[in-house]
Amino acid sequence: MAPDPERRQVSFPKLKYPLFREEEPRSPQKWIKAKQIQDGAEGFWRIHDNIYDLTEFIPSHPGGSQWLSMTKGTDITEAFETHHINSTAEALLPKYFIKKADTPRNSPFTFEEDGFYKTLKAKVVLKLKDIPGDLRKKSDNITDFLFVCFAVAGPLCCWLWTKNLIYGAAATLILGLTLCALTICAHNYFHRADSWRMYLFNISGFSYIDWRISHSMSHHLYTNTANDIELSFLEPFLQYLPRPDKPLWAQMGAFFYPIVFLFTSLGCMIKELVCGILKLDDKNLTLANAIPFVLPIWMWYFSGLFLPWTILVWLATVMISSLFFMIFGLTAGHHAHTNFFEGDVPREETLDWGIHQLDSIVERIDYAGDHFKSLTRFGDHSLHHLFPTLDHAELKYLYPTLFEHCEKFETQLRTTTFYNALISQSKQLIRKRPNNFKQKVKQSS
Repeated sequence: MAPDPERRQVSFPKLKYPLFREEEPRSPQKWIKAKQIQDGAEGFWRIHDNIYDLTEFIPSHPGGSQWLSMTKGTDITEAFETHHINSTAEALLPKYFIKKADTPRNSPFTFEEDGFYKTLKAKVVLKLKDIPGDLRKKSDNITDFLFVCFAVAGPLCCWLWTKNLIYGAAATLILGLTLCALTICAHNYFHRADSWRMYLFNISGFSYIDWRISHSMSHHLYTNTANDIELSFLEPFLQYLPRPDKPLWAQMGAFFYPIVFLFTSLGCMIKELVCGILKLDDKNLTLANAIPFVLPIWMWYFSGLFLPWTILVWLATVMISSLFFMIFGLTAGHHAHTNFFEGDVPREETLDWGIHQLDSIVERIDYAGDHFKSLTRFGDHSLHHLFPTLDHAELKYLYPTLFEHCEKFETQLRTTTFYNALISQSKQLIRKRPNNFKQKVKQSS
């Protein structure tokens, strides 16, 4: 079925529905292509209601050229506002201004100077001056330590299989959990300026390039809305959106989701290779596609285990990592049944971006303020979403500022535990009825 350009979002009916959201194979590149058609950026970069030509700035962009080259022709308002904490980037914009946009923004989010997010950001800028300046080294050290441990443990795991099956199985479980922790750590880096550590994300079979689009640019900026394409990638197997016509078999995803999680990273890796070979969605194979295959070669070469057995151990490791990566990721706070999703009634037709983030997350208190757990289990997730370019080591210092700010704006950061979040995401897979946030706001006022 051809995409319908007249289709509108359910929660925000004045806004266009992402053009290729249901077109197979689903990909981040299709999401970018749809935005290039629907955002009214006229082939350049749109920020709020202005059009800019940032072509000359691409090579000198502090975060790396990829951020701008991938988003040419789209509205980057949300990315611009949330990825730049201070006013340095804003001061550069007049130099690249072309004209005013001809069409309204295809987004429900606002960034008013006196609104929740912009005023919170101003407070955070001041708070960051008071915290230690070398905190990011802690995250670097943890990531590097996990990488070294993983590199040593891989061949050791294979060697243990030659000695004892129980030892080998236990070592494979530990190796998979280590890979999961390393992958989540690496996720911390592709949100920020280019770094060699972001390539560690690919060891698990995922692609940091694709995740920069689907996660950093889509999920983080348009959380749980129609433009959050991460929700679409698990469909039709797992359907998180509250649709009245959600079939019973899809609701049963509340029970069979671990099976989907087991194969998620392998599925992404195979899909990436197939699309690269067939050049679908303008994809090409690069050296980054070879990163996942370094692991089995490394394990085989230094362990002496029979190659077919090594491949099986590698596959088991990746599947274990995938299972726990997805469990930690989908209990991070966004998939709770009390959150806002496309299909629910928002509090307003247009709303502050920061307020929306609080409507679409329930924070796990198990990991709040614990740097290691936060870094390796998607912890401190609300602050991570509000300020994605900050390191996880910095986030715990911002809680007092966030709580005080929420109180001022008469809103709150909702909290839960890991186990309650696990149950809640299952309830969301079952949920068909829409949540009414407009009614909730009226009742609380």
